[in-house]
Amino acid sequence: MKIGFTLLLLFPLLLATWPAAAFDLAHNECHRPNDEASRVETARRILKVNAEDWKEVVYFWADRPVPKEQGGQGAIYKEVVATIYSRQEMANYLERMFQWSSDMEMEILEEQYITRPDGTMTYMATNRWFGTGTSGPYIQPGMSIIKFEDPKSGCATYQRDYFSEGDLWWGIPQLHPVVKQVRDGYISRFGLKDKCFDEDGDGYSKYDTTGCPKPGVDCNDYADSIHPSAKETCNDGIDNNCNGHIDCSDPQCLGDTACGDQTEGARK
Repeated sequence: MKIGFTLLLLFPLLLATWPAAAFDLAHNECHRPNDEASRVETARRILKVNAEDWKEVVYFWADRPVPKEQGGQGAIYKEVVATIYSRQEMANYLERMFQWSSDMEMEILEEQYITRPDGTMTYMATNRWFGTGTSGPYIQPGMSIIKFEDPKSGCATYQRDYFSEGDLWWGIPQLHPVVKQVRDGYISRFGLKDKCFDEDGDGYSKYDTTGCPKPGVDCNDYADSIHPSAKETCNDGIDNNCNGHIDCSDPQCLGDTACGDQTEGARK
């Protein structure tokens, strides 16, 4: 789901900054079907929750999760920073998240699920969140697990979001220096300087290593159209060629019709 993911360091600030959602949770019963096909659809809806449907999807989580003493997780949602124990908390969380990024979307890449003889079910998916936050566009890969621990219910009792290794916060440009410091220390300590780390197959490493066929560091290793030799697109809000300049501030955009007089600064 898009919740945990990519905003990890920012979410504590968001939760402290915005007031609690004025949201009516009076009808707090869950009425989702509990057959396998319906649970799979429920899990997909949870993962793909968006600014248009979150007030409906918030009811897809159980309001009273299975307690730990009964083998449950004791929470309905957990990621690196946030742990959520009630549907009201989830409503507040979703509202604040979509205030931060109203166009947030999620793409399910692969999924697996199993229903056990006792009627419980676990759903797992690899996925990718993307959208535009207050600091600009982001792309964040991850994995999610959703559990249906009540055999008689079609509502999720627990969800856990995971995020790719050192890429935890790489989807947020302001946090690149912090993540880069961790990555560089890891590469140095384990002698990985001559390895190629290329997730998107464009020939450029996402780390400062020498093992890839093309020189230079890929500033977005989740999109093969973004790399050091790419042509800058002058009106998309993205650093396409990884030179630290975006759109009309890039020298490649001098004279581009999308920029007009905005390229004067790049000439100086």
